[in-house]
Amino acid sequence: MTGAASSQVAGPPSASLAVLPFIEAMYPSGRRALLSLTQVLEQAGRARLATTDLLLWAATARLLTAVAYAAGCGPSGRQEYWHQVRHGINLEPAVRWVRGHAADLDLFHPRKPLFQDGSLHAVVGPDAGVPVQYLDLAAAIRRPLLSDHRHLYVRELVSAARAAQLLLVQQMWCLGGRISASESVYGKGCNYGRPATACGGLVMQPDGPVAQMLAWRLIPLPGGRTGTAHWTYTPREALVPLSDGADGEDGLVPDGEVDALTWHHRRILLIPRPDGSVERAMFAQGWPPIAGAKHLPVTERPGSRDMATTEAGHRLHARSVTSEEDLAPLLHSWWTAPEGSWTHAARQAAAAGSPLPDVRVTGLNVHTKKKIENLRHVFLPGSLLADLRGKRAAATIMRVRQRTRTAAPGFGSTHLSQETFMNATDQAQEHMLVTRPLPDPTRLPAVLDESLFTTTDSPFDERAENLDDRDDPVFELTRKFGAWARSSYTRDLMEDLRRWAVQPSPSNPAYPRVTRLVPDEWHYAGMLTASLFATHQRLQRSAATYGQTPLPRLMRAFGTRNHLGSRHRPTRAAMTLMLRVPRAEDLRPLLLSQIRYAAAHQMTPRWNSLMYDLAGWGPVVQEHWHAQFYCRRPLPPGSAKRSSPTWNGAGTT
Repeated sequence: MTGAASSQVAGPPSASLAVLPFIEAMYPSGRRALLSLTQVLEQAGRARLATTDLLLWAATARLLTAVAYAAGCGPSGRQEYWHQVRHGINLEPAVRWVRGHAADLDLFHPRKPLFQDGSLHAVVGPDAGVPVQYLDLAAAIRRPLLSDHRHLYVRELVSAARAAQLLLVQQMWCLGGRISASESVYGKGCNYGRPATACGGLVMQPDGPVAQMLAWRLIPLPGGRTGTAHWTYTPREALVPLSDGADGEDGLVPDGEVDALTWHHRRILLIPRPDGSVERAMFAQGWPPIAGAKHLPVTERPGSRDMATTEAGHRLHARSVTSEEDLAPLLHSWWTAPEGSWTHAARQAAAAGSPLPDVRVTGLNVHTKKKIENLRHVFLPGSLLADLRGKRAAATIMRVRQRTRTAAPGFGSTHLSQETFMNATDQAQEHMLVTRPLPDPTRLPAVLDESLFTTTDSPFDERAENLDDRDDPVFELTRKFGAWARSSYTRDLMEDLRRWAVQPSPSNPAYPRVTRLVPDEWHYAGMLTASLFATHQRLQRSAATYGQTPLPRLMRAFGTRNHLGSRHRPTRAAMTLMLRVPRAEDLRPLLLSQIRYAAAHQMTPRWNSLMYDLAGWGPVVQEHWHAQFYCRRPLPPGSAKRSSPTWNGAGTT
């Protein structure tokens, strides 16, 4: 055991996040890349976080926030904050800080590994710890991760970059419950995990390029108390535990914002192999929770200033938001957040004339603090947050909800997009909320009309295309789909594309093979279309390779015999979500489910039409999809064909 431990410590590979590409980013052209901390800060004006893992997006944003605060990029007061959101933030100090603290950001440092406990090297044995999949919160959806170990029977290696991602998510979102840890190894109390501060709550973070995100997120701190960052685990017995006051639990008090943002909720040690990959990890309860983290107002608890709050300033639980369309509780939280929270500071900056960014809300709804019921991801457009009418409208909806105990989930949120509701008086708004509108006969056809969608299984005839289109990047890519599906030499490519559909990454082997066929601005649209095609072919090989029907029109055929298209609630809900997604990269999980449904029912969309729309996704395309899905009239001839990629804004940035 001692020999194994010494071999692990003798020459661990270096994996500093200062140089290790682990952040999935995207440029205005649509090109995606894996970047290190240094690179993402150097290119902060153009690069934006692009991971589709909701929890990882929030955790990465918090890491960047902690680094920027530690580097001294935070504003000293309100006027300086308003200046940085209007004119931009200087992140050069953060770049220099990362380069100068590369050792502190090393995952495999022998003494002070990042967000880990280096002292655990002394107890590392051949089979010490647990498989690294133990850190993956995705395994805990609707079951307790810490006491249900089915995922441990499948062992696999993960790269250092993926291990870093799992580490960030654990330290921000970890659940409570029993941990498979021995007190003889880790000490007393190691085998019961307490949930992280963000677990069960909702985190509101500005969207946009990294520079814009940090300019808005770094707010002035009360008393300027930045605190000391703890990038590695050390015992904290020197701090005096204080009573939580609400449930009698003890907690520790951080010395400032950065201390709380780098709080070690878990005591972890990644066990690297010589090649830098990770198969196992030591895992136990970390520091006690922050005192009052769940019950005191955000103004009194560092590290939680980006949490959504109630009117009293306490944490808003994730269960308060019932779906991705339920905007009312979050809009109400935006307008009632107390001083000291990020939303209050951003709201004041907007009142002073700064245009608000879009806001991403990420939440983890848990059952008894041990099991993830669901993830919550809500997108709040900056235009909605800046609309002063929203304050009164959201308050009215929440007031009616409290009175109406039998209200349906998400009650009233759809009214926030209606001008008549937003302009109405309080009394009129309450009347509109409690009065059920009559169904619109133009959007709810009583019977299936064959003209609602074109043929779903006729193969796409390339010979019918104009010769000029052979220089079209969409034509160049989609014409290869048939050969890829039929050839035995491209099975690996199709499998890689299917993996990309589930977990997009620039390191996927299919990425260069697809993107070399199209210009830079078409990279994401091409990869997403190709991956959806590969998923479709895997699920239903007997379905046509090419279809003649655009996807939104094809969705009119989804559903049951008497409830098709807009009359089929799941299909209508899916279309509603897609029409509200502002960026094409956020469409992937929604499109994936629709393509799977189409394949299961032997339907095939028109792939080139889908790729055109993805490349130019925006208000014009969304309006076109709305018309195709809801309109009863048949499609005009050639409407699925786009002769120019600029028809819907493709190629613009």
